[in-house]
Amino acid sequence: MFGFANSCFRSGQEQKTTAWTARNADYLQYLEVDLKETMNVTAIATQGREDSLEYVTAYTLEYGRDGTLYSVVLGFDGSVWAFRGNRDGNSVVTNLFDTPIIARYIRIKPTRWRDRISMRLELYGCKYNPESISFKGNSMVVMDYTHVPIRSLRDHVRLRFRTTHPDAMMIYSRGTQGDYLSLQLVQNRMVLNVNLGSKLMTSLSVGSLLDDNAWHDVEIRREQRNITFLVDRVRIDSIILGDFKRMDLNQKLYIGGVPNMQVGMKSRVNFTGCMENFFINSTAIIPEMRDADDYYSEYYRRPKYTKINTSPTCPFGDSADLTLTFLNREAHLRYPAFEDQRSTNVSLEFRTYEDMGVLIYHKFSTNGYFKLFLDEGKVKVEVSAEDTPGKVILDNFDISYNDGRWHKVMFTIAQNSMVLTVDDVPMKTVRIISIISGKYFLVGGGVYGSEGFLGCMRRISVVGFKQKPKDDEISDRAGIVQAACQIMDRCNPNPCEHRGRCKQNSQEFFCDCEGTGYTGAVCHSPLNPISCAAYKLQNKGIRRAEIFIDVDGSGPLVPFPVTCDFHNDGKVLTTLSHKHEKLTTVDGFDRRGSYVQNIIYDAGMEQIEIFVNRSTKCHQRIHFECLKAKLFNSPSTEDQEFQPYTWWVSRNNQPMDYWGGSLPGSRKCECGLMGTCVTDKWCNCDAGLESWLFDSGELSVKEHLPVRQLRIGDTGTPLDGKKARYTLGPLICEGDNVFDNVVTFRIADATISLPRFDMGHSGDIFFQFKTTTRDGCLIHARGTTDYIKISIVGGMQLQFQYQAGAGPMSVSVETAYMLNDNEWHSVLVERNRKEARMVIDGGRKSVMKEPPGPVRAIHLESDFIVGATVEYLDGFVGCIRAVILNGELQDLRGRAERGMYGVTPGCVGKCSSSPCLNNGTCYEGYSNYECDCRWTAFKGPICADEIGIKMLTDTMVKYQIPGTYKSTIAERIRVGFTTTNPRGFLVALYSNITGEYLTLAISNSGHLKVTFDFGFERHEKVYGKRTFHEGQNHDVKLYRSDSGKKLTMQVDNYEPISWTFDVKGSADAQFNNIQYVYIGKNESMTEGFVGCISRVEFDDIYPLKFYFQQDRQSNIIAESTSTIFEDYCGIEPIRYPEEEAETRPPPEVSEEVLMELYSDNSAILGGVLGIIFLALLCMGFLIGRYLARHKGDYRTHEADGADTAPDADWAVQHGTTGPQVKKNMEMYI
Repeated sequence: MFGFANSCFRSGQEQKTTAWTARNADYLQYLEVDLKETMNVTAIATQGREDSLEYVTAYTLEYGRDGTLYSVVLGFDGSVWAFRGNRDGNSVVTNLFDTPIIARYIRIKPTRWRDRISMRLELYGCKYNPESISFKGNSMVVMDYTHVPIRSLRDHVRLRFRTTHPDAMMIYSRGTQGDYLSLQLVQNRMVLNVNLGSKLMTSLSVGSLLDDNAWHDVEIRREQRNITFLVDRVRIDSIILGDFKRMDLNQKLYIGGVPNMQVGMKSRVNFTGCMENFFINSTAIIPEMRDADDYYSEYYRRPKYTKINTSPTCPFGDSADLTLTFLNREAHLRYPAFEDQRSTNVSLEFRTYEDMGVLIYHKFSTNGYFKLFLDEGKVKVEVSAEDTPGKVILDNFDISYNDGRWHKVMFTIAQNSMVLTVDDVPMKTVRIISIISGKYFLVGGGVYGSEGFLGCMRRISVVGFKQKPKDDEISDRAGIVQAACQIMDRCNPNPCEHRGRCKQNSQEFFCDCEGTGYTGAVCHSPLNPISCAAYKLQNKGIRRAEIFIDVDGSGPLVPFPVTCDFHNDGKVLTTLSHKHEKLTTVDGFDRRGSYVQNIIYDAGMEQIEIFVNRSTKCHQRIHFECLKAKLFNSPSTEDQEFQPYTWWVSRNNQPMDYWGGSLPGSRKCECGLMGTCVTDKWCNCDAGLESWLFDSGELSVKEHLPVRQLRIGDTGTPLDGKKARYTLGPLICEGDNVFDNVVTFRIADATISLPRFDMGHSGDIFFQFKTTTRDGCLIHARGTTDYIKISIVGGMQLQFQYQAGAGPMSVSVETAYMLNDNEWHSVLVERNRKEARMVIDGGRKSVMKEPPGPVRAIHLESDFIVGATVEYLDGFVGCIRAVILNGELQDLRGRAERGMYGVTPGCVGKCSSSPCLNNGTCYEGYSNYECDCRWTAFKGPICADEIGIKMLTDTMVKYQIPGTYKSTIAERIRVGFTTTNPRGFLVALYSNITGEYLTLAISNSGHLKVTFDFGFERHEKVYGKRTFHEGQNHDVKLYRSDSGKKLTMQVDNYEPISWTFDVKGSADAQFNNIQYVYIGKNESMTEGFVGCISRVEFDDIYPLKFYFQQDRQSNIIAESTSTIFEDYCGIEPIRYPEEEAETRPPPEVSEEVLMELYSDNSAILGGVLGIIFLALLCMGFLIGRYLARHKGDYRTHEADGADTAPDADWAVQHGTTGPQVKKNMEMYI
């Protein structure tokens, strides 16, 4: 064991602990530990600075053997692993390495921290003792298990290797029962093929660029059929196919190669390279094979070893192939050449992901040159010579070589001959050409006008042999790394989701999502809607569509085809078909359920289950025809065993005991339930008649659907006449509770807390909202430093803010329309390894590219908060629905139905209760509402305040209709009044142009009378049911309909009365050119209405409201001998009682937390309680002293003689002592 840090210094007798603190707080800081020799590191422990807020919360690790070349510790998914750091400055956090790190140098690179980067650390492990063996391509080790076979339920294989070859057979063994184990390198990747004796092979593939001559760790763990395969800590877990659990190997096990091809092998060549520390089930194989002999093997029952052409040392060092990495396009080599030669030959091997770059350039002594280069991934040669006109381009290979693999290229040019060889395939070109070699070769670039090479080269030969570059031959030492290939395979593991195809260059990867059904930078976002209901939202007006739906959105399930039907009543039906919908005949299956038909749908059962569960209701029609064949063998009571001949199987693989149209558990068909069967049986087909009968109906229990299997029997033999026919309809479902999962936030600080959302490197959030507020936080979650926040800003902008350790980032979408228009708007937010993007309403989007460098995951530790921030600030009021996180629907409504502060199930606003009276327009605020009374004859907060006028006999209000005179054929008139005078003029409409008019008045008898002439005939109608001059308030509504032929009057809440007029075809029922509206009287009258008139309206004209408004128009006048003022005509305004104010409940604190608080503060609480007790004692003493001053007994004579007085006055008058009261005597005369 070894340790590092916990640095201490001594000042006098006091010892203090110090820590490493970085000078700058950025992502370029690291702490490097030199262990002095190669060690086996198994764990790391960290602390922050003592008693401070300076600590590292997350970090990455790099390791190396020489202090110049470092490898990064990767996680199980192939990404850079972020180790968990500290949460305070004092506690110790230990991280164990599942696969030990073999290195001398360890670099700790902080990625997240609190106030400053400060750290104390300790490494754990032991000295590394390598046990090596090398193979030369014709080598192998044979372990003979013939006499000691392996029969195991669990296995553990571990080794390290290094090689420069992309393909190799590393481990192989098989048994006589068909078991085999095959570990091999295939095109730079490690492939494991396993078979436990079945006919099915399980193949796993991990790793990439494993032929870089660096050490790689391989580990295989098997527990029965569960298998784990790790390469450089990148992990894949799987289940071995088949039913067997035991590995049986009773033949030979080969290491490093095999003598001939075997089943389960892909690689055809043996291994060239080194292995070390090879373990099989805790046995160190290399020391055992070195020391073992026949006696050892026989005595300890170990396999016999045969070593063929192996070596105990590793000759393949870091510089064995003179590998170079070109990190930038300006870096290149300048090798000297043999001058004045008539021919020249160059060769090298390269590996790159770039499609352009110079490989070798040579300028001839005479005019001319040749350039070996990559163009669009192809290897080409450009030659220019003195006696050769123009430029010669050799483009003989129509293959792209920028695939990240090693490729060998050689070019020879001589008199009238050029040969280009790529991967041992030569292409010769004969042309008149003559050259004389020049002084230098430029390798990797340095050519003006041509892009340099990015990638790796090795085995470079320009003068007939390989040579290591000297310092003066390297143009940029920082741009070239020697003895290592440090390009990165960014496509392994594949960062493209949903089977997207990954491509890359030296800087980044790209995803080709064509044909996947997904889109985005990493093929994360679905192109297909999640349901037919979602499709309807984006395609209004469509009646039917055949589409693909993706029920889990960005989740792993693939889309599947459905048919959508959209009805006028808003109903949405989704039809899922299967391959067995045609009428099928069954004959010759006599045993119960012996005919088996599995129903194959157009979707997998996992997709169907989500689809059905999210639907409101589903049904599937099942039809069975029979000729003497029985169905259920009914009747069958509950106390009898149910033994049907035919049944169907539910989606949960349960045989069902009812048929279509019946009920679960009934053991009946539809006719048995309804009592309509042809006999007393419970199914028509159970009658066994020699004629075709049928039983059919709808299966509608959603939990049982869809039908997974049909089992049919009692169809006899082909000769006995028994037959059956069946059809099974498609699965039809209605509705989608995704968009029914809606809640209303009615208070600004109300929230719904969802479980912690692991957004990581890739995640998406989808939801819809409806609001009238301009600003508010919709979504918020945070970690120690990271956070995400989705907000509406200014009513026209949505903003996605996040931080993943590298500072705040923001994506905003500004729309050309208002987002707070109280309509539903959809939001999709996605953040992945390449970008963050936001899409609004399916079309408007904004994208923010991630900054260069490693992409950090978003670590969120709080609950996922909907409706406000974590601190209950910047709250949102409105409706939110269909919250889907990484394809999983979140149940907001279910949480709201259990009762939550400020949250209501469904989208229920304040305006839903129609609080604005008299047709006032309600503007939703969700936490409040506003009433717009502009289009009413009322005013006030809820449009309930009367606007009236006190009318005297000479009071008149006149309104002249402005602009083009109004013509109507269906008027709506309203007026309220109160009077005690049995006659009077209420309201009238006049046209001086046509002479047409309409008046509403109180007749001399006190009845209401309407008189009108619209040009076809004068009419006078009287509402004679009652009189209206008793001083009560009345409300009269008058309107025409049916093209002006019908007049209706309604008074108060009485039944309306209608009059119909016979308007001849040539007559005109239209009221033409209405010019004036009169209230109370007109100019020709000497006396008008006496009383109070209010709520006057004619269509959209409100004369009294116009008169009393602040900026009165000139077309409204009022005349009277007295002062005219606004009056509410004795009708008090209506007001709603105030709503009970809601208060946020206190946070729930667990009993453990309370006990911890009490225990931590017990001393303080004891002191406070002691002080309070002393204060109470002092107060009690003082109060007692004060009360004692007023105590004591003394005797007076003020009330003598009043002991038996009936009242106080009598006592005073009859007392014998006290004040002198004169006693009067009353005398009667």
